Amino acid sequence: MSNASIRACLAALAATFLAATAATAGSFGVSPIRVDLDRGTRTGLVTVTNDDTRKLSFRMNLFEWTQDEQGADRNRESGDLIFFPQIMTVEPGDKRVIRIGTRAGEAGREKAYRLFIEELQDPGAGGAQGAQVAVLLRFGVPVFVAPPSGKPEPGFAKVALAKGKVEVGILNKGARTVRFDELTVKSGGEVIGRGAGWYVFPGATRAFEIPVPPDKCKPSGPLEITASAEGLEIRHTVESGPALCAP
Repeated sequence: MSNASIRACLAALAATFLAATAATAGSFGVSPIRVDLDRGTRTGLVTVTNDDTRKLSFRMNLFEWTQDEQGADRNRESGDLIFFPQIMTVEPGDKRVIRIGTRAGEAGREKAYRLFIEELQDPGAGGAQGAQVAVLLRFGVPVFVAPPSGKPEPGFAKVALAKGKVEVGILNKGARTVRFDELTVKSGGEVIGRGAGWYVFPGATRAFEIPVPPDKCKPSGPLEITASAEGLEIRHTVESGPALCAP
């Protein structure tokens, strides 16, 4: 496997572990990998550690993080938050701190952002094109700015079984973001399907698909769908049938 492929795999793995307190993206570490700001906590710190044997250069960018009508993630460059530094170098084995904070005002609903930390290629390294600097790795730290009050209020907007998959739509009517860790499908108390969860923003609906093995999907009877989040669970049932279980 090439170095580029290894870096890409490490970056993908790092993006997966969003529920953890720290992550490693290739040659550098980031901690924490989620920042929560509110009326009582207007600033946060993100520490970047250089785990390599060479000096690393980084560039930071902030994007507002939203979800469209289909629940797909969208990023738009934003100046809503203050962060410093915007460019930095970290010596081998050393660490640097990025400070991020709110400007002013509070929204009625929680707002989400991503602080992208980009590892830059050394301009003097082989393959660099003149003054153009290549981005080797890009890691996004979620930043949430909470309203003075409110909570998430998730519920099922859609549950359907078709072609061997349970299609789920979850609507968050609350003022705070909710992150589902896992979605499961049970038949007769046995878990027969699992699906990865994700964030559902206030006012947004997120679509999920949970594959159900044909040999586990009963010709008739209800299937129970459970979505597990931060300290809460929501459940729904859907009827199964031979035509619905077949892929």
